[in-house]
Amino acid sequence: MNEHRSLSRAARLRPLLVPVAAALAALAYWLGPVAAQAPVADEPARAVFTMLPSNHMLLRATVNGKGPYNLIFDLGAPITLLSNRAAEESGTVDAKTPRSFLFSMRGEAEVDELRVGSLKAEKLPVVVFDHPALGLLSDAFGRRIDGIIGFTFFARYRTTIDYQKDEMTFKPVDVEVRDLMKDLPDRIAGPKVARRKVLASAGLWGLRMGAVEPGGAGVRVAAVVADSPAARAGLEAGDVVTSVDERWTTDVADVHAAAAGVEPGREAAVVVRRGGKELTLTVRPADGA
Repeated sequence: MNEHRSLSRAARLRPLLVPVAAALAALAYWLGPVAAQAPVADEPARAVFTMLPSNHMLLRATVNGKGPYNLIFDLGAPITLLSNRAAEESGTVDAKTPRSFLFSMRGEAEVDELRVGSLKAEKLPVVVFDHPALGLLSDAFGRRIDGIIGFTFFARYRTTIDYQKDEMTFKPVDVEVRDLMKDLPDRIAGPKVARRKVLASAGLWGLRMGAVEPGGAGVRVAAVVADSPAARAGLEAGDVVTSVDERWTTDVADVHAAAAGVEPGREAAVVVRRGGKELTLTVRPADGA
C-alpha cells in the first residue's frame, strides 16, 4: 500500500523539475557556446546510480570530503545545484552567507572537489538554493535529496549511461563551462544583436557530408575525394559518421564543429558504421581548405 502511494506520488513529481530546467535553460541561451580547455584522460571514471520510481537517476557523491549526498543527475538542468544544508555542511558556503527570500537562494559558489564513484571533479561551479521539488522528492522516497548534477558538471565529460548495469562512465572532453551567474547581467543588459557562427574545418579532410540518419544516429558520407586524408584513412561514401575526435555527430553541424577543433597534421579518430559494423578510422587532416 505504502509502495503504491510512493509510486503514485513519484509519478506526479516527474514534471516538477521541468519548469526549473526550462527557466534555467533560458539563462544558457544568453551565454552562448562553451570554450575549449582541459586535457583528455585515457581511462573513463565510473559511478553507480540508483533509478528512482520517478525515473530520476540518483548518484551518491561527496562534496569537499563531506557526505555522502544524494544528487539527481539531470540532463535537462543547465546548472549544478546544492541545497543550503549540503552547501553549508560541505563548506561550499559559509553559514552566515545571506539568503534571499526566494528559495533561500545564496547564489553561485564553487565546490573544490566533488566525487562520484571513481570520478573527481574539481572547481565545480554550483548554485545554492532549496528547490521545492527536491523537498517533495525527499518526502516521497524517504531519503534526503541534496541537489542536482547539471550541465556545468556533465559538459566536462563524454558520459555513457548503462541502464542495465545502473552505471555511468565519464571521459573528460576539452570544454570549459562559462560562469552563468557572472556573465548573465552583462548578457541581458548588453545590445541585442543577432549572432552568426560559421563552422568550418581547420584543415583539409576531403569528404562531403550527406543526409542525417533518422533519430540523430549519425551523418552519412556523400562523397570522398580521391587521395585525400579521408580517403587514405579508409573512409568511403555511404559510411555513417557517429563521432569525430571523440565528439558525437548527430547532424552536419556537429561534424564541422568537431573538425574545426582538429588542427592540420593532428590525428583524429572517426567512428563510422559500415555494413552493420562499427569501425574506428584515423584521419590526419592536411593544410588547406
